[in-house]
Amino acid sequence: MVNSLNKKWKEFLYGFSGFGPNFLMVLMGAYFTDAINPSALGEAGKYMRFASGACFIMPAVFPILYAIAKAFDGIIDIPFAHITDTLSTKWGRRRPAILVCLLPMMLAYVMCWLPIGGAGHQAINTAWILVWALIFFATYTMGMIAYYGSLSTTCVNEPQRLRVSGYKSFFDTISYCLVYALVPLVLDGMNVYINNFVYICSPLMLTLVIPLFMIKEGAKYGYPENEGLKEEKVTLGESIRLTFKNKIFMRWQVVNCCTFFGLQMFLVSMNALITGGMGMDGAQMAILNTCAFAPVPVMLYLFNKLKAKKGTRFTYQSCLISFAVSILSFFFASTFMLGTNNVGIQYVIGCLGGVCGSWAIGAFFMMPYLVPAQISSVEEKLTGKNHSAMYFAGNAVCTSIVSAISGSLIYELIKNLFICKGTWGVKWATGKYALDIAALKFGADASQVFNLGLLLVPFIVAICCVLGAFLARKMPKDYTAECVGRELKKLDPSVDLSKLEISEEYNHKEEKGEILFVQIGLSVLSGFIFGFVWLAFLFNSIKKIAKKFSSGLAWVCSCLIPFASIIFTLKAFKAIKAKANEVGAKTVGNPALFIIFGIMFPILPINVVSLSLLQKNMNNIYKAEENAENGVEETASVEGATEQA
Repeated sequence: MVNSLNKKWKEFLYGFSGFGPNFLMVLMGAYFTDAINPSALGEAGKYMRFASGACFIMPAVFPILYAIAKAFDGIIDIPFAHITDTLSTKWGRRRPAILVCLLPMMLAYVMCWLPIGGAGHQAINTAWILVWALIFFATYTMGMIAYYGSLSTTCVNEPQRLRVSGYKSFFDTISYCLVYALVPLVLDGMNVYINNFVYICSPLMLTLVIPLFMIKEGAKYGYPENEGLKEEKVTLGESIRLTFKNKIFMRWQVVNCCTFFGLQMFLVSMNALITGGMGMDGAQMAILNTCAFAPVPVMLYLFNKLKAKKGTRFTYQSCLISFAVSILSFFFASTFMLGTNNVGIQYVIGCLGGVCGSWAIGAFFMMPYLVPAQISSVEEKLTGKNHSAMYFAGNAVCTSIVSAISGSLIYELIKNLFICKGTWGVKWATGKYALDIAALKFGADASQVFNLGLLLVPFIVAICCVLGAFLARKMPKDYTAECVGRELKKLDPSVDLSKLEISEEYNHKEEKGEILFVQIGLSVLSGFIFGFVWLAFLFNSIKKIAKKFSSGLAWVCSCLIPFASIIFTLKAFKAIKAKANEVGAKTVGNPALFIIFGIMFPILPINVVSLSLLQKNMNNIYKAEENAENGVEETASVEGATEQA
């Protein structure tokens, strides 16, 4: 076997290869359906929708069709996986699939965000989006399955697969951190609507080019087509049978489906849960998500430590229970429970819930990647049959169907339902003024009306996680080569476990965990990387209102020199306060607080408290200027709601 990843930096780079497509897929999952039908976003999520704030699709029909499209995305994984497993060309089998899919994937993604019918032709937009979504899902699936399927051959042993899976999990964490923590800040700070931001980010898909230069197969390397390792060809029917009759894989899949049913609903609704359910803006959202994502790499380190002592099953069960508890924080910190003037309590509940949930987040990223790769690799060594992509396809087809039902069908329908305190019944409303429309239908004040879907989501997710933890009892204790080999021998007594060479290849326990120092470094990067970018945007905004403020110097000094942030924070606050007084905007914070926070947090990008106060003041200035320019009256939203109703 050709060792493609013969250096540690290559492992790291290979784990990075899927970052672009995954980032844009997460971005689509987090913002797309709410952008085209913003009924659950609330006013705080202004830039998370299209500029007009209209509902661009048929709200009762689109969720059903979009769920079918997502399910189709899972079903086509099966034939696509077989193609990448059996393709024979002089360039190999994985690389051609990646190359062919790359450009259509980028084009289809952009087209999904261009509803050509405008706000007045919902039927045209529904058809247009579904066609391009099908193309995007198909090409994304083919490209990513080829990339994932190559893991069993690019990595030579379990420790290396564990490291690469860990790196991939790290970059997945970066993706989610950027999407849920940085993007809201960029949208609010730069006054950019989500569709325009997507166009700027679309070239990131080109990171999938990296495997084309790192996968060593084909005529040049004699693998697997020529004089290299000869593998037993596996037909489509046999590949499906081997995958879905593999009990160790299917026991994992049952648990994974329960997890994904809840997880996908949560990921699709997270922005709405914070902006619509908790009434928070982009800066406040960043704080909550930092608490959830910053500790993930360290949690992964602890995950591997606990896994070594208690096994994968017990550790993953603890993750599911932890996430079930943490997700309920969105309900108990919602305005439905606490009202609108208890931001401090919301912070405490939300931040504690985020830290609790971070124990599970890394595992959710790593396990669906690690388990199929480990099973397929051991099976190949024991039987000579390599159909690794089919395991990822089996993973995808199951999770795609449950995700389509939960995130694309159930949530997209229930987010249009509203209830009113003190009044029985449920009302349906869509679009920018959905809350006001529902209030008119109830004949009540909007402050007493709440989105029913956002209240139900935390409980649905929690139930799914608890059920998954219960069903995990059927999983093997661990997924080491020894455990997987023994399970496969139960299915086929003729296999020879000595082929695993366990004593030589898999008994490198010292390689399975990265040292704590590296994990802490990754934690700082994944959790706080957005702070450096946020700070740059914030200082640039301040420079526009205070010409003498040197944003570049302030940014460099604040990022690199301990305690220098105190000086520039005070200067920034002084400039903001002067502008706020000019436009009649309120300000929060005072110099003493900024000095205290600056001492507590020597490096400003991780001082989310000071950043949040400054950003809040800037947002107040933007709002005051916008109201002055447009002559906005307090009854504007009610009038718009009356017209739509």
